[in-house]
Order: sequence, then structure tokens, then C-alpha cells
Amino acid sequence: MQVFFEIFDYFYRGGLLLVPIILVSVVMWVLILLKLQTVWTVNQRDITLDEALIAVRERCLQKSFPGVPLYQVVSHFIASMGQVRADNLALLNSLVDRETARLGSHINYIYALASIAPLLGLLGTVQGMIVTFDAIAIYGTGNPGALANGIAEALITTQSGLFVSIPGLFMAGFLRRRVLRVSQRLDEFRAGVMKGLGEVYD
Repeated sequence: MQVFFEIFDYFYRGGLLLVPIILVSVVMWVLILLKLQTVWTVNQRDITLDEALIAVRERCLQKSFPGVPLYQVVSHFIASMGQVRADNLALLNSLVDRETARLGSHINYIYALASIAPLLGLLGTVQGMIVTFDAIAIYGTGNPGALANGIAEALITTQSGLFVSIPGLFMAGFLRRRVLRVSQRLDEFRAGVMKGLGEVYD
């Protein structure tokens, strides 16, 4: 029960600007968890590069992993392949670019939200200092309680903004590196298929 009252007191003293900081944190972590789920699924279920190239060569995909990037590209490419090399190359580029964009979606939003949080904290700092100076103007320096409220609001909002921002930036960087690895696999697949198509049509 004591912990509950301490948490309530923390948020009460932080002022109204803690509300948008909390909302930013919630939205950011929802996006992080969704992207983590996507990365985990790719690591656990995606087909290998060799399997993908063999599937294109034989025009038959043995495994079924819907929603996984390389599988999505291979399955759509096999289903839509034609007899014209230029059309096949355009289709391949379109599929790879689409999956790469889908993989990278939300990461920029995570970066943006993680960058907004300390700015909201800074705004809270300014608001807290205004409250402090107003208290000084009204009571002078003889009312430490009034001064403490403004200083507490300034420090709590700054601290909260940093608490949201630092792990958010770390997770955004981690996810970007993971997505880059998957994107490199897609590029390797594209290069392998282009080479194979060149040998077929030459």
C-alpha cells in the first residue's frame, strides 16, 4: 500500500505534463513489442536462402510460413512469374522493396517517440521553474513548501522523459540492426534470383 501512495505522489507532484509522457511511453512500447514479435518470428520460422533459391528454380515451395518476409517474397514471386525476364525482374524488385519497407515500418516512429519524451520533460522543467518563480514572487523565499512543489515538478518531468527516452532509443537501434540483417538476406535472394534469371534467359 505504501508503494501505491508513493507512486501516486510521484505522478501528482509531476504535474499534468506527465500524462503525455506516459502516453508517449505506452505507444512507443506497443510499437516496440510488435516489432520484436516480427523479428522473433523471422528468426524462428523463415526459410533459408538456399531453400528460397531452389524453390524459385523449381517453381515450387515446400514449406508454408505466411507473414515471414523471405517466404512472402518467394511465394508471391513464384505465383506471379511470367516468361518475360524484364517483367520478372520488376516483380522481384517490387516484392523485395515492399517487404523491406514493411520490416522497417514503425522503427522511425519509435525513434520519434523516444526523442519527443525528453522534450516533454524539458517543457515540464520550464513549467516547474515558472511555478517556482511565481511562488517566490508571491511568498518570497520564506515558504519552502511552495518552492519545493515547483522544483519537484521540474525535476520529475525531466527524469520521466529520460526514463522513457533512453530505453526507447536503445530498442530502436537494436530493432534497426535486426531488420537490417533480414533486409540483407532479401537483397542476397534478389541477387541470386537475378543471376539465375540471367542464366535462364541468356
